[in-house]
Amino acid sequence: MRNIDVCLSSEGTEVILATSSDEKHPPENIIDGNPETFWTTTGMFPQEFIICFHKHVRIERLLIQSYFGK
Repeated sequence: MRNIDVCLSSEGTEVILATSSDEKHPPENIIDGNPETFWTTTGMFPQEFIICFHKHVRIERLLIQSYFGK
């Protein structure tokens, strides 16, 4: 069985909520599969996003990369 990244937009996944957005770096960049793109937040408050999977998925690994976080 091959591993599929179910968190990609190409697999039907969507970002349905993000607490902030920047037009140059929108939340959809989280799931585009391109390591050169990213989501950037615009404020001091805790940030969150909600990802919607359109099928039942089994999450075996979660990778979050953060830069300059405080």
